[in-house]
Amino acid sequence: MRPPERTRAAGVPVDPMPRLFAEFRDLLERHAAALATSDRIKAGLIVRVGYPRVTLPRDADGVRRYATDAATVTQAMPPGRGRQRLLHRLAGRQHRWDAAAREAGLLEAQLREAILDGAVLTAADSVLATPAWTYHAVGLKLMVLLSVHAPGPAAEATAPWRELRLILAGKSIAPRSLCAPRG
Repeated sequence: MRPPERTRAAGVPVDPMPRLFAEFRDLLERHAAALATSDRIKAGLIVRVGYPRVTLPRDADGVRRYATDAATVTQAMPPGRGRQRLLHRLAGRQHRWDAAAREAGLLEAQLREAILDGAVLTAADSVLATPAWTYHAVGLKLMVLLSVHAPGPAAEATAPWRELRLILAGKSIAPRSLCAPRG
């Protein structure tokens, strides 16, 4: 293991973990904002244009079904005019959705969100790959691990995620927002 970075003046060890964690947290907040923007644009499109889907005939059990792609229409409908009408209607709705999405900036918002998501994962890898020299640094690494790699509510009571959350909850450095399960 290599020793921590040292300051030039005093030769005092400097733990890189707080700086790396701050960069990770900043990227995580920026990603959350980009995701919220994308969701807000999508919600506006749904109100303005509606879902880019078509209603399929009810199943034998009477359940209403929808198709958002041609393969689903083809699978659900026998060949003929009904299938062709649904495929034509679906193509028109998807075209209107795509045009409205371009106009509203949804594609740019989704690209921005995807870029920030990649940056968050890269920053997390950097934190996790950096040796921890203090208990505080171990706690920061644990927060990053849980915030990025925990599988979510479905597995919150399973090992090792439950135990890792309990360990982190016992540390005074853990903000409640990072101890809570993601999902």
